[in-house]
Amino acid sequence: MIQDRHEFPPTRPDALEFEITDLGEARAALDELPAGIGAMPMADPAYWASRRRRPEPSDRALTGPAIDWLLSLPPEVRPLQTGERFPRIVNALAQAWGTPPRREAVLRELLHDTRPRRIGFPLRVRRELEALRVAHRLDSR
Repeated sequence: MIQDRHEFPPTRPDALEFEITDLGEARAALDELPAGIGAMPMADPAYWASRRRRPEPSDRALTGPAIDWLLSLPPEVRPLQTGERFPRIVNALAQAWGTPPRREAVLRELLHDTRPRRIGFPLRVRRELEALRVAHRLDSR
């Protein structure tokens, strides 16, 4: 006979264990950080604001050198979607393109971002960047 409503008869060894709780307790548990973990500074918007570089006018539109660089590329590898959605990236690529090691570093950073909580580029933009990397490697031979 079960005396306490929270006690259950023994279960199979492969069964999942759980405890009965009410919704309020469950919500409170989700609001608390696990033991040993302090507040996450990355969750605070001010944390990132203090680490980002200052916005520049070239972040919002393609520069003249970037447009010239785009036109110099073979049409099949021109990153047009990237230029529309992320002009600052095309500006950075155009600036780095004349120096192969710098070009490779910029492409590597774009394609293999190690910053936390990043989901990456949209598929079409990623494909353009990958095509540029292939073109860069062929150009570097």
